[in-house]
Amino acid sequence: MDETEAELVEVYSAADIAEAHFLQSMLENAGIKARVVGDTLSGMIPPGEETAPRVWVFQPDEEVAKELLAEYERVHRRPHPDDDVPAETWKCPTCGEAVEADFELCWNCQTPRKAF
Repeated sequence: MDETEAELVEVYSAADIAEAHFLQSMLENAGIKARVVGDTLSGMIPPGEETAPRVWVFQPDEEVAKELLAEYERVHRRPHPDDDVPAETWKCPTCGEAVEADFELCWNCQTPRKAF
């Protein structure tokens, strides 16, 4: 092992290979050399914490990398704004079921939303 390898530190355990390589690119776009470790194992071994692909950087970049990764998690781990807004519905005149506004027929009894 040469000195360069000894200076690498793990900064992130990714959910999958795609996320690991995305984060590697994100860090490199910010001027931080990054490496994905374990991406070849994750396809051969059942998924789990011990087989997750990991992102490593050189020790001098560790703090900045962790700050960028923390910001990534704050933005991408929060609920999507559309998840908080309930879908608009209409009430079926026959059975009283709530039906999403995109549908013209009641899913329960097939009554049309509007009489023809």
